[in-house]
Amino acid sequence: MVNDYILNWMDLAWIPWALLMVRKKQRIIAVLFVLACVLTLRLQVDLMIEIGFGDGFFKFIDLPLLLRGFMAYGVFIFIFLGLSRWSRELDPYINMAAAITIFIAAFCVSTFIMVL
Repeated sequence: MVNDYILNWMDLAWIPWALLMVRKKQRIIAVLFVLACVLTLRLQVDLMIEIGFGDGFFKFIDLPLLLRGFMAYGVFIFIFLGLSRWSRELDPYINMAAAITIFIAAFCVSTFIMVL
């Protein structure tokens, strides 16, 4: 019971990584990005289960939806944190625009992977 609860929320471990990886001025955006990805993943999984496709539409991938989402969003969170770390601190609006763009890409890719 406790292990299932920890496993279901293990992607929250990205928050300490976000706080450690990015610069001081970028921390709020990085944490908000991770939280948006975590909550969107839960909404996607709940939506797929509610419409009756808990294994995906085509059932090509034999993994639970949450695990598929962990992998998809994990890759994009890692990319965003890496890009934030090695980018210049010139303009916070550029970092916000990158967060929005990468979030939309993560949402589209994770939706595609969950459909499979």
